[in-house]
Amino acid sequence: MPGPRPKQAAGAGAAGIISTLAALAAGVLAAVVGTILHASLSYAGEVPLPWGAVLALVLTGALTYWVGMLRGKLWVSALTGLSTYVFVALISMDQQNQMIVSTELFKVLPGPALAGGIWVYGIIVPVIAAILLVAKQLRLKARAGG
Repeated sequence: MPGPRPKQAAGAGAAGIISTLAALAAGVLAAVVGTILHASLSYAGEVPLPWGAVLALVLTGALTYWVGMLRGKLWVSALTGLSTYVFVALISMDQQNQMIVSTELFKVLPGPALAGGIWVYGIIVPVIAAILLVAKQLRLKARAGG
């Protein structure tokens, strides 16, 4: 026979749902805006400069950090990063996709393929950096008593 359930603070379930929705919304926002933004390119002669992909990664890191700090939960940052990656993966797997150029087309479209590779495979870098920063900030906040 299971023991008694611990009492939860009033609204704890609602706060979890709001945190989950905030993480998913931030993930969708990062995925959609980042996917649109990553395709912005400049060229230095024949060398592609995928500044849009770099900016998309900065946006992803910023949103991952912001929503984690806003909700005060590390798992919210992790869920934001995970949902960003999942939504970008879904976008890139679409057979009608014309937003993310596969790295397989690097010889034909080097600039767009480079930007697509940086965006799709680079998401993990700002997400991990943001999660580590949120963890540090939440630890400092807890030590300060606030």
